[in-house]
Amino acid sequence: MASRKDYYDILGIRRSATEEEIEKAYRKLTRTYPFSPHPGHPTAGSRFREISEAYEVLSNKEKRERYDRSGFELPSRDFFWDYDPEDEEEDVNFEGFEDVFEGSFREGDRAVSRNPQKGKDLPCTVEIKFEEAIRGAVVEVQVMRETPCPSCSGKGVDPTGPQKACDQCGGAGQVQIGLPPSAFSQVCPRCHGWKKIHIQLCGSCSGEGRLTRKEVVPLKIPAGVDDHCRIYLKGMGQMGENGGPRGDLVATLKVQKHPFFQRNGDHLHLEVPLAIWEAALGAEVEVPTLDGLAILTIPQAMKNGERLRLPGKGVPYFHGGGCGDQVISFIIVVPQDMDERAKKILGELKRLNPETPRQGNIWSFRPK
Repeated sequence: MASRKDYYDILGIRRSATEEEIEKAYRKLTRTYPFSPHPGHPTAGSRFREISEAYEVLSNKEKRERYDRSGFELPSRDFFWDYDPEDEEEDVNFEGFEDVFEGSFREGDRAVSRNPQKGKDLPCTVEIKFEEAIRGAVVEVQVMRETPCPSCSGKGVDPTGPQKACDQCGGAGQVQIGLPPSAFSQVCPRCHGWKKIHIQLCGSCSGEGRLTRKEVVPLKIPAGVDDHCRIYLKGMGQMGENGGPRGDLVATLKVQKHPFFQRNGDHLHLEVPLAIWEAALGAEVEVPTLDGLAILTIPQAMKNGERLRLPGKGVPYFHGGGCGDQVISFIIVVPQDMDERAKKILGELKRLNPETPRQGNIWSFRPK
């Protein structure tokens, strides 16, 4: 058997109360009890559900008559859900309670929004030169950043405009939570105890409390960063809500391509062309590095694609402690336009060196 509940006593009204009196009592109590439990009054949430249950029955003429006849609450399966065994197959219908739910969750949303919330991160893409990524640099970034409205100091209302008594506390500056004997008071969350609220929105920010302006932010690029790296500037993002901290500025780096250097991790790769005689006889050639030109000694009989390293001439390690290498690959270039004398010289070279580079390869042996 369901436990007995006096819905009239829960709403604090007479049994002969009119529909207007029921509505007025319900509205007053829902402002007193929050939908979610309050830290200082853990039973407030259950009281709210109890009040809503009583209102749901007494505000409905048919349910109220049925309740008055039985004197007991109707069996229910869930919050705001009147259950009748004959209606087992019917869908739940909340028609007529839109304002109840809207008011309840609107109040809840306001309670949540009053908590300090961190602002949104401010993303941006920064294109830097190849050398800046290797050596590090300081670049300027233009962003559209929120700042407190100077006209209203971020409050969103005209401080010189008209005021009215706070409609949440009735101008008392405090609100009561619960009913005696367990009732207690707290500072009104809307007027913050000032008893009055401004009713005219700030004309500069249209009530937003913030303005979006273009700002130039210096961004320090550490040495050794790579393409798609992200740099976070803490507290340089958008404004927070209700006194919450700012978000972060998140800069994604886009590194420009270099005309002849290629990066592979902490190493720099460079292709250097060699004339056929330089590869055969050896030579000293100038090669570029990030620190300028360097003289490189090429040993004799250098093969196409062979590599030499310049230690410490690569990318600085991101966490410090040294640098990578510069890796040089040699590409042997054959002369394209040769006169008869050049061809004769190469023919003599062929006569003196009859063996071909393919000598001894597996495909040079033919089956018998």
